[in-house]
Amino acid sequence: MTEPKRLTPQQAQSLVRKKWDTHHSNWLVSPLEATWPFTVILHELTQKDVSSRLADTRKWVQTWRAWDPGNCSVEWVSRRWSSGDQELPTRLVVPSAEDAAAFLGQKAAWDLAKRRYAQWCERFPQLTGSRAAARQSDAVLVEYSDEDFQRLNSLLQWFLDYPRSGLYLRQLPVPDVDTKWVEKRRGTVADLVRHLFDAPDTASLHQVCGLLTEPSRIRVRVLCPKLRAQLGGLCDIEAPVVELASLLIRPRICIVVENQNTGIALPDIAGAVVFMRLGLAVDQLDSIGWIREASLQVYWGDLDTHGFAALARARRRFPAMVSILMTEQALLSHRSMWVREEKPSKVESFESLSTAEFEVYEGIRTNRWGLQVRLEQERISWPIAMENLLSICSA
Repeated sequence: MTEPKRLTPQQAQSLVRKKWDTHHSNWLVSPLEATWPFTVILHELTQKDVSSRLADTRKWVQTWRAWDPGNCSVEWVSRRWSSGDQELPTRLVVPSAEDAAAFLGQKAAWDLAKRRYAQWCERFPQLTGSRAAARQSDAVLVEYSDEDFQRLNSLLQWFLDYPRSGLYLRQLPVPDVDTKWVEKRRGTVADLVRHLFDAPDTASLHQVCGLLTEPSRIRVRVLCPKLRAQLGGLCDIEAPVVELASLLIRPRICIVVENQNTGIALPDIAGAVVFMRLGLAVDQLDSIGWIREASLQVYWGDLDTHGFAALARARRRFPAMVSILMTEQALLSHRSMWVREEKPSKVESFESLSTAEFEVYEGIRTNRWGLQVRLEQERISWPIAMENLLSICSA
């Protein structure tokens, strides 16, 4: 038999807390949109319910009579039943957001949030009623120290005063605000400045505020002695993408490996260069034109979901790129070298993978051979790896 609804004070308080957790940020920034009072229905008891559980009902009523709801109130209703007159608590009434805060022990936090939000509205009118202010109501308006709240406001004001400074983040002349402080709060700062400048959600902090960013750098090893001679003997180079693109070398083979140690360990290979330590940042190679001119483009990554995601991304930029050692045979023949992939890739387009590559990816993703299987490329037997690589490079 289903027990009729009959809330205890603790259960009613839990419902108010759930409402608070969901809506208090909106109550702060859009108080006129809130509907007050907020009520909680305490029971759905009928005469039959009361008469069949008379002792329990009396105990429940006594609990409500003894409970102090603070600034909230409990409404009672009288019932004239054949079993006798009954007075039952029917609704808990929460008059306002302030009363809800006090009821839940959040009054100090609510008062602080209101005071700081009022400061925002006065100093940054763009934040009035904004979703950005609501999103940051707990993290900033409640949890920040007074010093950090002042630092944040000073930083936001500086961005508004100098919207296209052309400075690096470390150069910002904002008192008591250093790079580490900003980096730890990058998400919060970016969220607020996007709203202040009416920028799209996809815009980065640097883009919105007109800050300079360090150029992307790629590490490449020149495996061919003849190509090294054209570069004054340089072999291991890390440089901005635009500078690598301007090199006057024309390698016949361009190899992309996921991990740095693999690239460092590769031997001399005639006509070849190797790019390393890219992973999903393989997109950066798109602007290096001489890679497209190479007659062979090779990708070698880890045998895990992220490795195949990076391969798929590389193949979309370089359709002729071939993969090596990313096969079912390579995976299963090194079972003793497997480790677990802690956070498998979930969002990626794999249409550019071959049928065989996609089958291995799907097998890993669906745990066909074990839970979250991962084989790092360095764990493949080096003689086997070199035999495969040198074979395809000499073909």
